[in-house]
Amino acid sequence: MALPTREHILSAAARLYAEHGFRGTTTRAIAESAGVNEVTLFRLFGSKETLIIEAMRVHGVPVHVGTLPEVPLDPAKELTSWATQTSTVLLSMRSMIVQAMSDAEHHPEMPKCVARGADAAFDAIHSYLDRVREHGFIPTDAETHNAGGMLISSLFHDAMSREVMPQFFPPIADAPATYARLCLRALQYDPSKSAAQRRAS
Repeated sequence: MALPTREHILSAAARLYAEHGFRGTTTRAIAESAGVNEVTLFRLFGSKETLIIEAMRVHGVPVHVGTLPEVPLDPAKELTSWATQTSTVLLSMRSMIVQAMSDAEHHPEMPKCVARGADAAFDAIHSYLDRVREHGFIPTDAETHNAGGMLISSLFHDAMSREVMPQFFPPIADAPATYARLCLRALQYDPSKSAAQRRAS
């Protein structure tokens, strides 16, 4: 049987934090779950807060969720696929994100760790929408920055709030495609326009 490693400790800390939050996650519980003693935790990380922040940084929302093509060919299909992947990741990380948000007042570094994933997702979608514009799928004055922000916000709000306010959201199976479609509609995307028409415009 392999000996516990730093990764085992971080994984255990992230899992327990998602279940119990900062106050409810004890170093004793982390040590027991990781198969080490508490002395090892403090020797490696110095404090409980440092350990949990590192666990959040490593096991929080992934920075790279899905890929978007360098050359857009079918924005509706590509954006729907990306939104579906992003939604799946957000739902899988919901407990950790909620805990981080609730701990923000006393431990402001917690939500910052989670926000790394959101920042990366926004950069990816904004860059992609700019490419969609450059390839003539949407008007040259299309507000890609704002549309990308609305898409990210919709996916995040859905993942965090659907359980509390289900009546405000489309059916869960349709939600990513719905948000992607609305994003492209806001950008005046015209799927019927041919490549020749786009080049001409």
